[in-house]
Amino acid sequence: MDIANIQQAAQLFVQARRTGVAFRELPPECKPANTAEVNAIIDAVTEQLDEPIGGWKIGFAYSPRQKPYICPLFEARLFKSPANVPLQLTPNLKIEPEIAFRLLADLPARAKPYRFAEVAEVVEACPSLEIVDTRFDTTYRTIRQMLDDRKARMEAWADHNTCGAYIVGAGRRDWQDFDFAAMRAVMRTPDRVIVETVGGHAFVDPFMPCVVLANEMRHRGGLRAGHVLVTGSFSGFFEVKANEPVTAAFEGFGSATATFVA
Repeated sequence: MDIANIQQAAQLFVQARRTGVAFRELPPECKPANTAEVNAIIDAVTEQLDEPIGGWKIGFAYSPRQKPYICPLFEARLFKSPANVPLQLTPNLKIEPEIAFRLLADLPARAKPYRFAEVAEVVEACPSLEIVDTRFDTTYRTIRQMLDDRKARMEAWADHNTCGAYIVGAGRRDWQDFDFAAMRAVMRTPDRVIVETVGGHAFVDPFMPCVVLANEMRHRGGLRAGHVLVTGSFSGFFEVKANEPVTAAFEGFGSATATFVA
């Protein structure tokens, strides 16, 4: 994909964000074919929006020779639990339980790779909720249909990895004492259990991708204290209703709550 196509794709996403008007799909010449093109579109959108960044999300194609895809979390879409999240900001009503990590010190750009212990020493773990959203018109393809379609999923990832907003609970410095693989997680409303799982993260330990992220970002200016590092869900996302509180509770660890509000 050439630079003009990358910029054209980015402009479509930026326009949808600014107007609130979704669009059906990217033009054929603007659809990314690999994670390098996904990242190029994300970077172009980020540059055009020029919004303060409060964290980063990393994902993986689980395919040979594909780099991770990385997108920023904009400060305007980061919320402290318990949070009321405007439907105008994230209208798709989809949410998932996660453990995120907050940096307590800078991890600056450098030539030497970061090791597990270096990154682990400067993060706290936070029970969290990710709101999954898209700038695509879901009357044609749902988010799930896009992600399940091998041809469409990179298009979805290029939309800032389908991140609509992020809710962060209280951090814990003792997170290494917990076995996330054996941790029971329940996402529920006051009236019903939405999903219950034991473990479930794609990497078993949600911290592991943080080391990859630190090493990717050491070539891109580094990471800053206060940044939230997001590495994936324990269960996948589920649709909920407006005006009902949704809580992700990680047994013995903590919880985060969000409500979609008009």
